[in-house]
Amino acid sequence: MMKLALALFLAFGMINISLAQSIHNQRMKTIEVTGSSEREVTPDEIIFSISFEEYWEEEFQGKKHEEYKTKVEIETIEDDLMSSLKEADIGMKDITLKNTGNYHRQRGKDFLISKTLEISLPSFERANELSNKLTTRGIRNMSVARLNHKNIANIKLEVQGEALKNARKKAEYLAAATGLSVKGVIAIVEVDKNAQIMPRPQSYARGASLMMAKGSSPGGAQYENFQKINVKAEVRVVWELE
Repeated sequence: MMKLALALFLAFGMINISLAQSIHNQRMKTIEVTGSSEREVTPDEIIFSISFEEYWEEEFQGKKHEEYKTKVEIETIEDDLMSSLKEADIGMKDITLKNTGNYHRQRGKDFLISKTLEISLPSFERANELSNKLTTRGIRNMSVARLNHKNIANIKLEVQGEALKNARKKAEYLAAATGLSVKGVIAIVEVDKNAQIMPRPQSYARGASLMMAKGSSPGGAQYENFQKINVKAEVRVVWELE
Protein backbone atom coordinates (compact mmCIF):
# COMPACT_ATOMS: atom_id res chain seq x y z
CA MET A 1 0.00 0.00 0.00
CA MET A 2 2.85 2.35 0.89
CA LYS A 3 4.53 1.63 -2.43
CA LEU A 4 1.31 2.40 -4.33
CA ALA A 5 0.87 5.71 -2.48
CA LEU A 6 4.48 6.66 -3.21
CA ALA A 7 4.06 5.83 -6.90
CA LEU A 8 0.90 7.94 -7.14
CA PHE A 9 2.63 10.81 -5.36
CA LEU A 10 5.57 10.74 -7.78
CA ALA A 11 3.26 10.54 -10.79
CA PHE A 12 1.20 13.54 -9.67
CA GLY A 13 4.43 15.39 -8.91
CA MET A 14 5.76 14.82 -12.42
CA ILE A 15 2.46 15.98 -13.92
CA ASN A 16 2.59 19.16 -11.87
CA ILE A 17 6.17 19.86 -12.92
CA SER A 18 5.24 19.28 -16.57
CA LEU A 19 2.25 21.62 -16.31
CA ALA A 20 4.34 24.27 -14.58
CA GLN A 21 7.01 24.06 -17.31
CA SER A 22 4.34 24.30 -20.01
CA ILE A 23 2.81 27.40 -18.41
CA HIS A 24 6.29 28.94 -18.06
CA ASN A 25 7.08 28.32 -21.73
CA GLN A 26 3.78 29.86 -22.81
CA ARG A 27 4.49 32.98 -20.80
CA MET A 28 8.12 33.32 -21.93
CA LYS A 29 8.65 35.96 -24.59
CA THR A 30 11.36 35.13 -27.11
CA ILE A 31 12.83 36.45 -30.33
CA GLU A 32 14.92 34.59 -32.90
CA VAL A 33 17.38 36.50 -35.07
CA THR A 34 20.38 35.80 -37.28
CA GLY A 35 23.74 37.51 -37.05
CA SER A 36 26.55 37.40 -39.56
CA SER A 37 30.08 38.67 -39.99
CA GLU A 38 32.70 38.58 -42.71
CA ARG A 39 36.41 39.31 -42.91
CA GLU A 40 39.01 39.29 -45.69
CA VAL A 41 42.38 37.84 -44.74
CA THR A 42 45.60 38.11 -46.70
CA PRO A 43 46.98 34.55 -47.08
CA ASP A 44 50.48 33.81 -45.82
CA GLU A 45 50.72 30.45 -47.61
CA ILE A 46 49.96 29.80 -51.28
CA ILE A 47 49.62 26.15 -52.34
CA PHE A 48 50.80 26.15 -55.95
CA SER A 49 49.95 23.11 -58.08
CA ILE A 50 52.10 21.91 -61.00
CA SER A 51 50.96 19.03 -63.24
CA PHE A 52 53.32 17.47 -65.76
CA GLU A 53 53.07 14.55 -68.15
CA GLU A 54 55.18 12.43 -70.46
CA TYR A 55 55.22 13.64 -74.04
CA TRP A 56 56.57 12.76 -77.49
CA GLU A 57 59.53 14.62 -78.98
CA GLU A 58 57.70 14.63 -82.31
CA GLU A 59 54.99 16.85 -80.78
CA PHE A 60 57.46 19.74 -81.03
CA GLN A 61 58.59 18.86 -84.54
CA GLY A 62 55.28 19.46 -86.26
CA LYS A 63 54.69 15.79 -86.99
CA LYS A 64 51.38 13.92 -87.04
CA HIS A 65 50.16 11.68 -84.18
CA GLU A 66 50.90 8.50 -86.10
CA GLU A 67 54.55 9.60 -86.36
CA TYR A 68 55.03 9.98 -82.60
CA LYS A 69 57.62 7.42 -81.44
CA THR A 70 60.14 9.11 -79.12
CA LYS A 71 58.60 9.30 -75.67
CA VAL A 72 60.18 11.48 -72.98
CA GLU A 73 59.91 9.55 -69.71
CA ILE A 74 58.35 11.03 -66.57
CA GLU A 75 61.66 10.66 -64.67
CA THR A 76 63.42 12.95 -67.15
CA ILE A 77 60.71 15.62 -66.92
CA GLU A 78 60.64 15.38 -63.13
CA ASP A 79 64.43 15.74 -62.86
CA ASP A 80 64.35 18.88 -65.03
CA LEU A 81 61.48 20.31 -62.97
CA MET A 82 63.17 19.61 -59.64
CA SER A 83 66.33 21.29 -60.89
CA SER A 84 64.32 24.38 -61.83
CA LEU A 85 62.63 24.40 -58.42
CA LYS A 86 66.01 24.12 -56.69
CA GLU A 87 67.28 27.09 -58.71
CA ALA A 88 64.22 29.01 -57.50
CA ASP A 89 65.28 28.31 -53.87
CA ILE A 90 62.41 25.91 -53.20
CA GLY A 91 63.36 23.06 -50.84
CA MET A 92 62.05 19.52 -50.77
CA LYS A 93 60.21 20.22 -47.48
CA ASP A 94 57.94 22.61 -49.40
CA ILE A 95 57.11 20.08 -52.15
CA THR A 96 54.39 17.42 -51.86
CA LEU A 97 53.50 14.71 -54.37
CA LYS A 98 49.74 15.14 -54.75
CA ASN A 99 48.88 12.66 -57.49
CA THR A 100 50.40 10.28 -60.03
CA GLY A 101 48.99 7.94 -62.65
CA ASN A 102 47.93 7.61 -66.26
CA TYR A 103 44.57 8.21 -67.83
CA HIS A 104 44.93 8.56 -71.60
CA ARG A 105 46.54 6.57 -74.37
CA GLN A 106 46.70 7.47 -78.03
CA ARG A 107 45.77 4.63 -80.36
CA GLY A 108 48.73 2.30 -80.71
CA LYS A 109 50.85 4.24 -78.17
CA ASP A 110 51.90 3.76 -74.55
CA PHE A 111 50.14 5.37 -71.62
CA LEU A 112 51.51 8.81 -70.76
CA ILE A 113 52.31 8.93 -67.05
CA SER A 114 51.44 12.16 -65.25
CA LYS A 115 52.23 13.64 -61.84
CA THR A 116 50.99 16.58 -59.81
CA LEU A 117 53.11 18.40 -57.24
CA GLU A 118 51.93 20.93 -54.68
CA ILE A 119 54.38 23.59 -53.56
CA SER A 120 54.02 25.75 -50.46
CA LEU A 121 54.90 29.39 -51.19
CA PRO A 122 54.74 32.40 -48.84
CA SER A 123 53.08 34.83 -51.26
CA PHE A 124 51.43 35.41 -54.63
CA GLU A 125 54.58 37.24 -55.73
CA ARG A 126 56.59 34.02 -55.34
CA ALA A 127 53.93 32.08 -57.25
CA ASN A 128 54.08 34.63 -60.06
CA GLU A 129 57.89 34.48 -60.17
CA LEU A 130 57.83 30.69 -60.29
CA SER A 131 55.28 30.53 -63.09
CA ASN A 132 57.47 32.78 -65.21
CA LYS A 133 60.65 30.79 -64.57
CA LEU A 134 59.43 27.26 -65.26
CA THR A 135 60.04 26.34 -68.89
CA THR A 136 60.27 22.55 -68.57
CA ARG A 137 58.59 20.72 -71.43
CA GLY A 138 55.86 18.41 -70.22
CA ILE A 139 54.23 20.86 -67.80
CA ARG A 140 50.50 20.74 -68.54
CA ASN A 141 49.07 23.04 -65.90
CA MET A 142 50.10 25.46 -63.16
CA SER A 143 47.51 26.90 -60.79
CA VAL A 144 46.83 28.17 -57.29
CA ALA A 145 45.17 25.21 -55.56
CA ARG A 146 44.52 26.62 -52.07
CA LEU A 147 45.08 29.66 -49.87
CA ASN A 148 46.00 29.24 -46.21
CA HIS A 149 46.73 31.38 -43.17
CA LYS A 150 48.66 30.09 -40.16
CA ASN A 151 46.17 31.71 -37.74
CA ILE A 152 42.99 30.85 -39.64
CA ALA A 153 41.42 28.84 -36.77
CA ASN A 154 41.57 31.81 -34.38
CA ILE A 155 40.35 34.17 -37.08
CA LYS A 156 37.29 31.97 -37.67
CA LEU A 157 36.50 32.06 -33.93
CA GLU A 158 36.80 35.86 -33.89
CA VAL A 159 34.45 36.19 -36.85
CA GLN A 160 31.95 33.87 -35.15
CA GLY A 161 32.11 36.07 -32.04
CA GLU A 162 31.43 39.14 -34.17
CA ALA A 163 28.42 37.38 -35.71
CA LEU A 164 27.01 36.67 -32.23
CA LYS A 165 27.48 40.32 -31.19
CA ASN A 166 25.67 41.43 -34.34
CA ALA A 167 22.82 39.05 -33.54
CA ARG A 168 22.45 40.62 -30.08
CA LYS A 169 22.42 44.14 -31.55
CA LYS A 170 19.67 43.12 -33.95
CA ALA A 171 17.65 41.48 -31.16
CA GLU A 172 18.00 44.55 -28.91
CA TYR A 173 16.85 46.86 -31.68
CA LEU A 174 13.80 44.76 -32.53
CA ALA A 175 12.92 44.21 -28.87
CA ALA A 176 13.13 47.94 -28.11
CA ALA A 177 10.66 48.63 -30.92
CA THR A 178 8.07 46.62 -28.94
CA GLY A 179 8.98 48.06 -25.55
CA LEU A 180 10.90 44.99 -24.38
CA SER A 181 14.55 44.25 -23.65
CA VAL A 182 16.84 41.29 -24.22
CA LYS A 183 17.33 39.17 -21.09
CA GLY A 184 19.54 36.28 -22.14
CA VAL A 185 20.35 33.55 -24.63
CA ILE A 186 18.15 30.47 -24.89
CA ALA A 187 19.77 28.77 -27.90
CA ILE A 188 22.55 29.37 -30.43
CA VAL A 189 22.80 27.54 -33.75
CA GLU A 190 25.95 27.91 -35.84
CA VAL A 191 25.41 28.06 -39.60
CA ASP A 192 28.53 26.67 -41.24
CA LYS A 193 29.98 29.16 -43.72
CA ASN A 194 33.49 27.77 -43.78
CA ALA A 195 32.88 25.95 -47.06
CA GLN A 196 33.25 29.37 -48.66
CA ILE A 197 36.67 29.94 -47.17
CA MET A 198 38.60 28.34 -50.03
CA PRO A 199 38.76 29.93 -53.48
CA ARG A 200 38.49 28.06 -56.72
CA PRO A 201 41.87 27.22 -58.27
CA GLN A 202 43.17 30.08 -60.39
CA SER A 203 44.96 29.00 -63.57
CA TYR A 204 46.68 32.34 -63.95
CA ALA A 205 50.20 31.02 -64.38
CA ARG A 206 49.93 30.23 -68.08
CA GLY A 207 48.59 33.73 -68.73
CA ALA A 208 51.54 35.24 -66.91
CA SER A 209 53.92 33.20 -69.07
CA LEU A 210 52.20 34.46 -72.22
CA MET A 211 52.64 38.03 -71.02
CA MET A 212 56.35 37.34 -70.63
CA ALA A 213 56.52 36.04 -74.20
CA LYS A 214 54.98 39.28 -75.45
CA GLY A 215 57.77 41.36 -73.97
CA SER A 216 56.73 42.28 -70.44
CA SER A 217 59.33 42.94 -67.77
CA PRO A 218 61.56 40.01 -66.67
CA GLY A 219 59.63 39.71 -63.41
CA GLY A 220 56.29 39.47 -65.19
CA ALA A 221 53.33 41.77 -64.56
CA GLN A 222 53.31 43.56 -61.19
CA TYR A 223 49.96 43.42 -59.42
CA GLU A 224 48.82 45.51 -56.49
CA ASN A 225 45.88 43.28 -55.50
CA PHE A 226 45.79 39.55 -54.92
CA GLN A 227 42.99 37.17 -54.00
CA LYS A 228 42.12 37.09 -50.29
CA ILE A 229 40.68 34.43 -48.01
CA ASN A 230 37.05 35.31 -47.32
CA VAL A 231 36.04 34.13 -43.82
CA LYS A 232 32.29 34.18 -43.12
CA ALA A 233 30.21 33.26 -40.08
CA GLU A 234 26.48 33.19 -39.38
CA VAL A 235 24.52 32.25 -36.25
CA ARG A 236 20.84 31.87 -35.37
CA VAL A 237 20.11 32.91 -31.81
CA VAL A 238 16.97 32.66 -29.69
CA TRP A 239 16.85 35.35 -26.99
CA GLU A 240 14.54 35.61 -24.00
CA LEU A 241 12.79 38.98 -23.66
CA GLU A 242 11.49 40.82 -20.64
